[in-house]
Parts: sequence; structure tokens; C-alpha cells
Amino acid sequence: MTRVKICGLMSRSDIAMAVAAGADSLGFVTEYPVPVPWNISRLESAELVAASPPFVTTTAVVGGTVQEIVAIALTVRPHFLQLHGDETLEEIQSVCESLAGTGIKVLKALRIDVNTGKAHFSVQDPLEACRTLARSGIAGLVVDSKTSARPAGTGVALDWSMIRQVSASIRLPLILAGGLTALNVSQAIALVRPYAVDVISGVEKEAGIKDEHLMQEFVRAVKAAE
Repeated sequence: MTRVKICGLMSRSDIAMAVAAGADSLGFVTEYPVPVPWNISRLESAELVAASPPFVTTTAVVGGTVQEIVAIALTVRPHFLQLHGDETLEEIQSVCESLAGTGIKVLKALRIDVNTGKAHFSVQDPLEACRTLARSGIAGLVVDSKTSARPAGTGVALDWSMIRQVSASIRLPLILAGGLTALNVSQAIALVRPYAVDVISGVEKEAGIKDEHLMQEFVRAVKAAE
């Protein structure tokens, strides 16, 4: 069963719509260091995490220094902390070590440039980058698209055939993001066979404004692909 994370939630009504649609995980972009439409403070994120219902997981999406990232995690207390910046391998390992024993698991997003096909990481080959990250101590790997205009939530899909090679080469759960909508997610699942899919702009009527019907259509499309 492919799990669904709906990200960029900013209010209790967003949570209610996502849960009603059937989302398995809720994502909160928390004090991200680059301007994006979904940013909320760590205190707002903590309140929304606390308001999330049982049996639905929560994820704080972050970037910045190790010290700031860990401080945000310990304030928000999500199930998962998703590193979505330019963290080095050493910084990723440091975050994992700092949160060991807290119950907060670390995910790392590998952002791939849609124009060059290169990973935004010290290892630019996406396949090798994923293999390197799989040994860093993270609990799961998010593969996302990056453009010059936006570091995440681009609305632009990746080369899924390439991501399938990545998924087949690592044992970590792979979460597919980048340009997913109700119209293409079934095809993406068929090609990549990810552990989960992650959507943000694909369920919005405009940047930062979630659409109840688009959420429902997206989740239905994922379930129909099983």
C-alpha cells in the first residue's frame, strides 16, 4: 500500500481536510530558511502537531543549521523531521545522533535539479547520492525536484524511470515527491513503486491554499493505483 503525505498544511482546517481525504501523514513546513508559501513558526507547528489525530503521522519540514534544526524538532515533537535543505553528510549524521532516543525519526530530501538532472548534494549523481544517504542513519529518503525559482513545491515532475533505479538500489523507504497530481500519481506509482508519495502544490487552488476536492482526488488516485 502506497502511503500519502500531504505537506504544507498551515491550519487546523487544513489538517481536517487532509485527514478526511485519507492522508496517512501530515507535513508542516517549519521556519524554512528560504521564502516559500507554506512557512509557519515552530510554535504554530507544535500546536498543529498536537492537534493532529491518532494514527496519522506528522512531519516537520526544515532547513538551516544543525543547532536550529534540532531545536525546532524538540519544540515541535513530530513523528518525523524532514531535512529539506543543503545539509552535508556530516550535518545529517549529527542531526540523527542528536535526536537518537527522542522518538523523532529523520528523513532526508534529495533534491534533483529538473534542468540538469544533478542532485543538489556533495555527490551529484542521483543514484550514488541516494546510496550515500542511505548509509547516513536516516529512516527514509524523499526524492524531490528543484528549480531555480523554488527549492521545493516546484510542481515539476522528475524523471521517474531514473527514480525507479534509485528505489531498486536502496533498502530505505523511498518517498516520491515533485510535481505529483491526481492526474499523474498513478503512473508515477506504477513506474517507481515508492513507499509513499508526498504532495504539496498538486493539491492547491493557489500557492499556500489547500483544496479539499484536489486532496480527495489525489488520495483516491493513489489508492486506485494499488
